[in-house]
Amino acid sequence: MALGVQIEKEGIAVSVVAETRPTLLLFLRNEEAPRLCVPFPEDARFGKVYSLRLGFRELREAGFRGAALKSAEYQFEAGGQRFADPYGKSFSGHDSFGKPLKEETAKRSPLFLSEFSWEEEGAPKVNPRERVIYRLHVRGFTAEKSSGVIQRGTFDGIAEKIPYLRSLGVTTLELLPAEEFEELPFGAERVNYWGYGKTFHFAPKASYCRKRQRDPAGELRSLVKALHAAGMELVMEFYFDGSERVDYVLEVLRYYRSFYHLDGARLSGSFPLRDILRDPYLKGFLLFAEERPAESGESFYCCDRAFQREMRRFLKGDEGLVPAVLSYSRREPDTPPRVNYLAHTDGFTLADLVSYERKHNEANGEGNRDGSNENFSWNCGVEGKTKRRQILACRAQQRRNAFLLLFLSQGTPLFLAGDEFGNSQDGNNNAYCQDNAVSWLDWKQATKEAESVDFVRALIAFRRAHPALGRQTPPLFLDVDAVGRPDVSYHGERPWKAETEPFRRQLGILYSGHYAKSENGEADNSLFCIYNMHWEAHSFSLPYPEKGTAWHLAIRSFGEVPHCLEVGAEEVLADQSSFLLPGRSIVVLIAKPLPAETKTKRTKKRQGDSNGR
Repeated sequence: MALGVQIEKEGIAVSVVAETRPTLLLFLRNEEAPRLCVPFPEDARFGKVYSLRLGFRELREAGFRGAALKSAEYQFEAGGQRFADPYGKSFSGHDSFGKPLKEETAKRSPLFLSEFSWEEEGAPKVNPRERVIYRLHVRGFTAEKSSGVIQRGTFDGIAEKIPYLRSLGVTTLELLPAEEFEELPFGAERVNYWGYGKTFHFAPKASYCRKRQRDPAGELRSLVKALHAAGMELVMEFYFDGSERVDYVLEVLRYYRSFYHLDGARLSGSFPLRDILRDPYLKGFLLFAEERPAESGESFYCCDRAFQREMRRFLKGDEGLVPAVLSYSRREPDTPPRVNYLAHTDGFTLADLVSYERKHNEANGEGNRDGSNENFSWNCGVEGKTKRRQILACRAQQRRNAFLLLFLSQGTPLFLAGDEFGNSQDGNNNAYCQDNAVSWLDWKQATKEAESVDFVRALIAFRRAHPALGRQTPPLFLDVDAVGRPDVSYHGERPWKAETEPFRRQLGILYSGHYAKSENGEADNSLFCIYNMHWEAHSFSLPYPEKGTAWHLAIRSFGEVPHCLEVGAEEVLADQSSFLLPGRSIVVLIAKPLPAETKTKRTKKRQGDSNGR
């Protein structure tokens, strides 16, 4: 018999693990005293697992009939102590986030979950090359009034933001732990805002639901249904502390896949990854973890922090990083796909990464001793907030550089909610206990930083439009079709030779459009991505584009707006042989055919030059 409560044809079956003989307590909603107390029979015990069955007739005789039965709740008692069902599928009470728990408090679970119709819902088919992950905290995403949603800080609040997320180009949402964790257990001095700790994994968090109608299971399913209708995926983070049995972990993941139609799971803490990857019920289920296993399936992604560390260092101009940047421009053979990010939950937001050189965690109450001291950040000349235009312009350019490093690298890009409009945590790089404006997104920033949001939106669209970016197979670095250039090539300030000496901070990567086909077999445009993280300008000699084409400027991180030009609006370079790239800048050049009249003028000019000689 499965642990927890199972609804059967004639009644309910209940199983629970207990050290001493337990009692099932049944309540009517909002009543303090139980209406029915049923001890578990000793003769139905197997090891430490106690089981019992109750028929609907018995329940009706105890007053649980009709609406009362549908709203019945339960918990257990053993040794004089009440406790919640570890396998409870939902919980009532403690619906306000951050509300202190009393020592004797135990959560209660409803016997029945609300009915739900999936209708014609189906899982979206996201092309792995086009997957873009947006990581958010359910409460912090819309808790602020400026979010403009009706159901702030809830699963429904996320659903209200789907039009924004879809317009941004996001394909996949990744939620921080949203199962029923104890955000302020008895005796705790600080709120557990992030959700890493003791968790009732089978139940979505009740305080992440609308206040007047607490239905965590129904609200989470509604969010999944709405996201799928918009062609988007939902991944939830599951934290395990290592005390859970293998079968428990597997059952949790299977349950969320089958009952909630979840698309994947981000695994954190301590968990049996090998068993998870081998579980037949989880084949095709997206799985994300920092660990890199010896064996992995097609749906496993490695969340390697090395990208964050090395790209942050390159962004601020450290030496010796060119080889690392080159390695992230390709997928290595026989390795699982990689998730890349520059900012994550623990650490600076992207805006703080370019505004602070030191952590500022005083508000956490730990004397600024908590949080990492290795942030690899640069404040552009001033620590923290400033009104100096030159500093603000530098920070905006560095944020654009960061997004370009992320989206031009091979791997699945992930960015934090709010990074697209410069969300700040005032230098706090460990806001685990900040259930306030420090962690909540200020959506007024999205209006103030509209150009930044537009840049990220256009950058995502550009990546999606060009198969050369985000390719799923390792490059060969060969010209197997004899078209005049290899599929991928590395360059320095002079073409065809990467300069990787420790003092170098500049490089170029050429992606041949011929070797980057779209799904319909059409060749992509060739792209030349040039990076200069030195604080001085450098002149790059350009490799020749394909015959009949010329280099056009498509994206730039420097200068005035626009920074990511629309398709058809790319600017042809007047000088096709070299490009002077300002300090701390990145550009993307695209090889496009010239208009016929431009070709004629260039032909006449070449003929005139020849006659003159």
